[in-house]
This record gives sequence, structure tokens and C-alpha cells, in this order.
Amino acid sequence: MMENLSPRRNLSTVILFTILSAALALTIAFFYASLHNLRTTYEHDFDDVNNNLKSMETRQTAYQQQIQTLTKLVIKSLNATDTYINNITNTVTAAQDVIKEDVKEVNELADSQNSLLATQFAGMFTVLVILVSGYHLSQHIRHMHSPVVQRKIMAVLWMTPIYSVTSWLSLVVPLSEPYLAVIREFYESYCVYTFLSFLIAVLGRGDRWAVVDLLEQRADQLSNPDKFMCGLDKCLWNCCNCCRGRRRAIPSNEVELVEHEGKEDKLGKTSVATGKSAN
Repeated sequence: MMENLSPRRNLSTVILFTILSAALALTIAFFYASLHNLRTTYEHDFDDVNNNLKSMETRQTAYQQQIQTLTKLVIKSLNATDTYINNITNTVTAAQDVIKEDVKEVNELADSQNSLLATQFAGMFTVLVILVSGYHLSQHIRHMHSPVVQRKIMAVLWMTPIYSVTSWLSLVVPLSEPYLAVIREFYESYCVYTFLSFLIAVLGRGDRWAVVDLLEQRADQLSNPDKFMCGLDKCLWNCCNCCRGRRRAIPSNEVELVEHEGKEDKLGKTSVATGKSAN
């Protein structure tokens, strides 16, 4: 009985081992097939990923090229814009310079015209003054009845032509104005001196003490001088009295000469008036 059971056990063990081996082989085969499928799937996925990466790299390269192209276009457009702006700025600057030069030329032309007009008017009045003064000077030269007085009148009459000529030359030649002003001021001071001499010649016949006497005779008609708080008016009055006491007396021959010249003046004026009435 035992001998009959042992072969059965061996058979069942072999069958079980075979079944287990077959199951293990099937499991291994299934696992291998699964691994192979998984590997194939991974390889396909890896290929897809590589393809995607390559396509992305291709797109990136295309994008970079497009970006470079756009950058070049933008730079060119910016350079063109800068050039255009620079051209506009240069054109505006040139136009402004031209306008400024035109305005300057117009102002200079207006100034020259104004100065020319002023010079013409000044020259016209200068000629008129010279003619009038020359006429009066010629009349004094033709009718020199009182040379002592008329020479001083002629010296004063020379003031207007000298003053007008120097003023006109100052307009024509502005650089010579300081030198002409010296001449003008010098002759003006000389005219003041000549006018004082003329008054002495007319009122005192060349003697200033005669003028003082004449003023003394008319002293009552003069207003009183201003009163000073410190008594300076009394000092000045005493000084005048001292000067009046020290002046010399007019000689009798000079008095006769003055009376003779007065008579000659009256006769000359009478003859001139007669000649004019006759004409």
C-alpha cells in the first residue's frame, strides 16, 4: 500500500512542479512581454520626446532668426528715424540761422536808413545854419562900424556853424565823436568868455570898471541878496566895498574915446538906415 502511494506522490509532485514551472514560465514570459511592451512604449515615448525636442529646437532656431530679423528691422527703423530727426533738426537750425541773418540784415538796413535820414536832415540844417551864420558874419564884415564889439559878436556867431558841423561829423563818423566833442566844448567855453567880453565892451566900452559903475547906478533896482544865517552876506558886501574902493578911475581921454565911438556908432546906424530907406 505504501509502495503504491509513493509513486502517486512522486507523480503529483512532478505534476505540481510542472504546473508551478509552467506557471512560473508563463509568469516570466508575461513579465518579459510586459517589460518588452513597456520598453517599446518607453522607446516610442522617448522618440516622441526627442522628436518634440528637435521640433522645439527647430522652432526656437526659427524664432531666434525671426527675433534677429525683427531686431535688425527695428534698429534700421530707429537709425532711419534718428537720421530723419537729425535732418529735421538741421533743417530747422539752418532755417533759424537764415531767419536770424535776415532779421539782422533788415535791422541793419533799417538802422542805416534811419541813420542816413538823420544824417540828411542834420546835413540840411547844418547847411542852413552855415548860410544864416555866414550871412550875418558877412553883414558884420561889410558894416564894421564898431570893431571892438562886432568882433566879439562874430566870435559868438561862429558857435552855431562849429557846433552844427561837429555834430554832423559825429553822426557821419561815430569814432571821431570824442575828438569833435573836445573841439565843441572848447569853443563853447570860449564863447562864454567872448560873451562876457561882449557885455563889457557894450556896457563899459572895454572897461570893466565902467560896467561896475553902471551896475552901481542900477543897484537900487536889484533885489536884495539872500540872507545867510552866519552873516556871510555882510562879509561879501564888505569885500565888494573894498574892491569898489580900490578900482581905478577912468581917465578923461578914455571917456572922450568912448563918447567919440558912441557918436560914430550913431552916425553909422543913421547912414545904414538911410541907405535901406533909399533902397
